Formats: sequence, C-alpha cells, structure tokens
Amino acid sequence: MKSQNRNLFIILLFFLSLLNSYAQKDISKLFFNLPLESSRDSIYCSIKKYGFIEESTNRTVWQNKKIIKTFSGYLDVKTLGNTLADSVKIQLSTASSFIENDNYYQNLLIVWNYHHFSNVKTAKEFYQVKKNEIKKIVSEKPYHFNNYFEDGTITAGYSDTFYEEKGDREVSIELKRKKKEYHIILGYQRNEGEKKLRGELIPKKELIVREIDSKNLFQSNNVQQAPVIEKCSTENDKSIECLKRNIAGHISNDIDFESFGLTAGAHRVFLKFVIDKNAEIINIKVSHKNTKLCQEIMQSINELNIIEPAINKGIKVDFLVDIPLTITIEN
Repeated sequence: MKSQNRNLFIILLFFLSLLNSYAQKDISKLFFNLPLESSRDSIYCSIKKYGFIEESTNRTVWQNKKIIKTFSGYLDVKTLGNTLADSVKIQLSTASSFIENDNYYQNLLIVWNYHHFSNVKTAKEFYQVKKNEIKKIVSEKPYHFNNYFEDGTITAGYSDTFYEEKGDREVSIELKRKKKEYHIILGYQRNEGEKKLRGELIPKKELIVREIDSKNLFQSNNVQQAPVIEKCSTENDKSIECLKRNIAGHISNDIDFESFGLTAGAHRVFLKFVIDKNAEIINIKVSHKNTKLCQEIMQSINELNIIEPAINKGIKVDFLVDIPLTITIEN
C-alpha cells in the first residue's frame, strides 16, 4: 500500500511539473517563443536569432562585478509579417528586488515587448486578446491599474499585472497612450540568481570631477538635443522636459527623504552636474544645508543611466544640467 501511495505521489509531482512546463511554454509564446526559463545569455541569443535588430547603445550593465547581457532593439520589417502592430520593439533588461523586510535583494531578469499601434481600436482588441491569453496561463487574478495624465482627469492607459503566488515570476500587460500612438507593453519578470544580503550590493560608483571649459558648456537654451536618459529613450522622448522629469523621478524613488530629519514642509534642493560628450556624469553639486542628504542625492544622480549625450549641430557636446528639486515632508 505504501508503495502504491509513493508511486501515486511521484506521478502527481510529475504531472504538476508537466503542467508548469506547459504554462512556461505558453508564457514564452507571448514573448516570441524566447526560452524565458533559460540563462540570460540564451535569451539574448534567441532575441538576435529571431530577427530583432539591436539598437546601438553605450550602456554597460554590471552585476556582481560581471558584465551582463542586455538588449534593446526592434523587429525587422521583413520578420514583422502579419503582426497587427505597426512596429514591435523588445528589451532584455535587469533590476534588483528587495525581499524579506528589505534585508535581502535579488537580481531580476526582465523582458518587455513593445507593440506600437496608430489605431486605438486595434490596440484595445490586441490588449484584450493578450490579457485573456495570460489569464489562461497564470492562475492568480490580475491587479488592475488605471493610469492618468498629470491633472488626474483623462485616462492615459491601464494595465493588468499577474503576480505568481510564490513571487518568483510576474507577467504584466499595459496600454499607454503616447501622443498619437498607442503602446501595448507585455512584461515578464523573474528572479535571477541567489538572494543576497543588502550589504552585498555592488559598491557605489565613484564621483568624477573633471575640469570643463565653460565656453564649450551647453545648456537647454542653446543646444539642439538634450542628453537622453534611459527612460526617455524607452519612451522615444528626447526633450529636456523628459530628462528633467525623469531625473527628479529617479531621485524621488531612490531616496527616503523622511530619514534625514528634515522639518515638515517644502525643502528646495539645487542640483548641478555635467553630462559630458561621452554621456558620462561628472562634477555633481547639490546644495542644501543637510550634508548627508546632499551626499545621497549626489550618489543617486551618479547612478543615472545616460544613453546619449547632448547634440549641437550634429556634434556631441558637454551639457550642464541645472535643476531645482522640491522635497515635501508631511507632518
């Protein structure tokens, strides 16, 4: 009898693992049949084999003192075939997630598909089809979010995120309205590598100070194209407004301002730094009476990922970023 129960248990385990492999295979179908459970290198190679053309970038990503594979590119028109979207982009990226009361962190592997539509009806139909496909694969109910423009009145899009119960994987779909286009973004995220103590994070980058000729230093009022930060590159927005907005957003998300003993109310912090012609951040200056806060903001700025330097008359130039930042501390 015990032998029969044991055999039954083994069969059940096999059946469950088989179901999981089918589910994983189905998820992979949403991402051009990429081997999502394989290594990062395998996914990178598969993306290139599929026909995606890699966009040129100076970005180098390090994890645990090793360069890791990332990819950002678009699908060749010849390969696009009968795809409903006007164009398709894909991105293989990385991030870190803090777990267990923020005592540990774990690296993440992230894949994004960007489907661009000029027709809103087609975009919404595509969204619903893909959402239903995900529902069949992931048993958990999605979290639904409505995204609004800054005034909070007009819906700019919406998203559904499916979290696995174990927290190992996440599948999401998002619809965004960007000017006259509609973007459907399919996202896949899973843990990559072992969890580590927070103190084992990669050491902070060294701040660079270099002498710059002020005569050759450009600003927003006399340059043709501002430097492009990673998020603005993803959004295909090379404006100075996008640069400033995302720098402020990066700092706000990166730093817990309430941990510096600031009094309640608004605090003005002035940021100045140079993005040189090699897309490197140098000469960071932050002005506020709280020295520790200034140091943290300087380090946060130093971690920004600049994709392109400023351009003037077709030439890469040094660019001065000058941003006032308002920090509000609640009572």
